[in-house]
Amino acid sequence: MRKVHHLALGLSALVFSGGSLSAQEYSFGGQVSAAIPAGPLSSKDWLDGKPGAGVGAHMVIGFQGGHAIVPRIDYTYFKKSESGVDRKVQMYQIGADYNYFLQGKVNEGPYLGAGLGFGSAKFELTGHGYASSDTPKSVYSSVEGGWMFTKNLGAELRYTWSRYKPEVADFAPRGYTGKPTVDAPAINASFIFRF
Repeated sequence: MRKVHHLALGLSALVFSGGSLSAQEYSFGGQVSAAIPAGPLSSKDWLDGKPGAGVGAHMVIGFQGGHAIVPRIDYTYFKKSESGVDRKVQMYQIGADYNYFLQGKVNEGPYLGAGLGFGSAKFELTGHGYASSDTPKSVYSSVEGGWMFTKNLGAELRYTWSRYKPEVADFAPRGYTGKPTVDAPAINASFIFRF
């Protein structure tokens, strides 16, 4: 796992150093998201499809022809409360996306993209005088599509996929023994602002 962490940091450094040599445009921004867990994480035994929320920050490094590299940091929070027991999942992700703007100009109109990064997820279980948590780390991948309505405002739909192995007693589905493997995809609908 340490190698993956070093790889993510190395790629981020490469993006920032290489981007400054030939980039045509820079902008900074943030995003506010509504999130829905997908896959096994959304099952009744885990988060039961309860929606979550997220925030993040990003930098757009624009190139000619509508190409952009977007280093980003994201935080997403999910919570399920049932019978006095709270299950919480907090995801922290850092990575970079490649975006292609279909009109050929960065920050204008529709775009498609994909990305890679490194993340951690804090799994917490509390209730009835008991508490347990674990924060495993993992690589994540993403695909997205969005639309910049103006150079400063836009919307994005993003799908992320990661796999975690939390060691949290009783967090796994009923009848499961051992350390669970949790595929943790999420769908995020975001409002984007840039300056």
